[in-house]
Amino acid sequence: INEVYQQMLLNYYFDQKINQDFETTDLEVRKFFTWQNQKVHARHLFSRNEQQILELYERLLINEEWETLALECFQDSVLRFNGGDIGWQDFDDLDPVFAYHLYSLIPGEISEPIRTSDGYSIIELVGIETNGLLTENAFQLRREKLANTVKYYKQKQRLINFTDSTSRSLEIDINRDIIEQLHTSIKSIGYKQIEDLHEELLVTYRNGNWSVLKSLERLSTLSKKQLSKIRTPLDLEHSIIGLICREQFLDDAKKYKVYQEISFGENFSFEKNKMMIKHVLDKLNKNQIGNVNGLFEEKYSHFKKDLLSNANIMIDSTAIKGFTL
Repeated sequence: INEVYQQMLLNYYFDQKINQDFETTDLEVRKFFTWQNQKVHARHLFSRNEQQILELYERLLINEEWETLALECFQDSVLRFNGGDIGWQDFDDLDPVFAYHLYSLIPGEISEPIRTSDGYSIIELVGIETNGLLTENAFQLRREKLANTVKYYKQKQRLINFTDSTSRSLEIDINRDIIEQLHTSIKSIGYKQIEDLHEELLVTYRNGNWSVLKSLERLSTLSKKQLSKIRTPLDLEHSIIGLICREQFLDDAKKYKVYQEISFGENFSFEKNKMMIKHVLDKLNKNQIGNVNGLFEEKYSHFKKDLLSNANIMIDSTAIKGFTL
């Protein structure tokens, strides 16, 4: 319930700070309409570190081979050896900020370093294809949805800028020696080594600090998908910075008392009930052994019948007949 409450706080806080009703122009909407009807072939160089991506860009400018640079900046073996080639992509398959910068290029053009939600990229547009004929009628039919896509891009860009600004204001200072040791211990399942590091100071920031133990506790709140992205010490560092920013956002949300908004209580109650129902259904399914077809459905059917047998439910059939279906 506490996790649901915190996520609700963040949602309302970002609605105030990030998710503004951005205005869109006809030119912007038409540009996105064209892009959504195109497929592009691209490659990129990537880093989570701003300084590294700037160095890679400088080396590109003095004609160092793209493929050589790709060997340095990717952990993924496929991307390392194919020069960061991501193949043919549709606009909606990409991170919106990445897609915006990619589709703004012309074939053969290379972007300056750009900031995305994952880190920093230098992008090259290799090729482009248009999917069918673009008509005014098709544009008008999709105009409203396209306008929302433009707004979503602007929100994502604002969130990145807002998070970076918060990170800088917190003056976060990471002990990189401890980060290296912690990452090595985690990857090698070195529990004894991790215990030895528990009391070490890992990060300091304005008005606070985290030990290794506290950092591990915060990291344990990440999803499996988020944890799977921590492959290098730099990934670990950025995850911790993100968690520190998250705590700052939560503190700000409480300070601005977003929980006092009229809809907050109703939405929180709704989300809490959803979670509790999921918890009950998970308990019903907890003792299921193997993958027996229909076993869970049968247990749920009996459970529902028991609930109904103990409930006094009255239905006004006259009112039902008046429903507009």
